[in-house]
Amino acid sequence: MTDESSAARQKILETASQLFYQKGIQHVGINEVIAASGVAKRTLYRHFPSKDDLILEVMQHRSAQWIRWFEEAVTDRGNTAKERLLATFDVLQGWYAKPDFRGCPFINAVLEIADASHPVHQVSVDLREAIRTYIMQLAAEAGVREPGSFSQQYLLLIGGASLMATIEGNPAGAQQARNILSVLIDAS
Repeated sequence: MTDESSAARQKILETASQLFYQKGIQHVGINEVIAASGVAKRTLYRHFPSKDDLILEVMQHRSAQWIRWFEEAVTDRGNTAKERLLATFDVLQGWYAKPDFRGCPFINAVLEIADASHPVHQVSVDLREAIRTYIMQLAAEAGVREPGSFSQQYLLLIGGASLMATIEGNPAGAQQARNILSVLIDAS
């Protein structure tokens, strides 16, 4: 792939990602992605033969970016595993407070694409597992007795905080989740 071809592919991915997140996957057509990215139709179809291919690539790209961002932001905010566990909700609260926050793009995608066999569902499952694994590692480092069970409880907290931020338009659920997480850590 040439640098120009790679740049065009990246531009399409970033444009589609932004449009899918702002408007919803089902409400964005290929022609809108082409117009907004400034590429030729042929260029888009050379890289992504169908809208489903584009959706899948966008979600995989976004998933890799999200988990990298999350882990780096958490690491930057805590010196110990316990501090990093608690910092996860500080990081999320900052995300939820952004003016362009429209909910978790992975939950949104699963809700929009009803077909559970669609590969986007697996991307969301894989990201959830990556989050759970990261939290389980931090929990083990922090001395939590049952890191596996703890990581499942964490997923409930992050899901609830994300939905509260989406539905209420208020990031405060992250602070409440952080308080509950602190109790869970201390109880173990």
